[in-house]
Amino acid sequence: MRDDLVVPGENEEKFVVATDTRVVTIPFTPLEERMSKEKPYLMEGLAKLRDLLGPDKFKKYISSVHNINKSGSAIMLIADNELHRTNIERDCVAAIMEAFEVDNVRVVAMG
Repeated sequence: MRDDLVVPGENEEKFVVATDTRVVTIPFTPLEERMSKEKPYLMEGLAKLRDLLGPDKFKKYISSVHNINKSGSAIMLIADNELHRTNIERDCVAAIMEAFEVDNVRVVAMG
């Protein structure tokens, strides 16, 4: 920002911007790999879910989920898009409830 556009004030904040910013991409890893490192307490439920859905359906719908959060009797899955969300809600909600022993499943789309 130009210095002549900044009006100093009593509680003025100073913003620092990194000079060597860059975007880094990393390859997408399946949900089971990420959860085993980040949230190992979900692995038992994921194993039950794989058994309930079968390996093909699990890979198609669940392995590509971006994140899972569980709190008490509720669970939230973050799907890639609206179509993915709809497919999970149509084909997997009952199995998710049974596998994770929850009574509230929420599936949201990222984009």
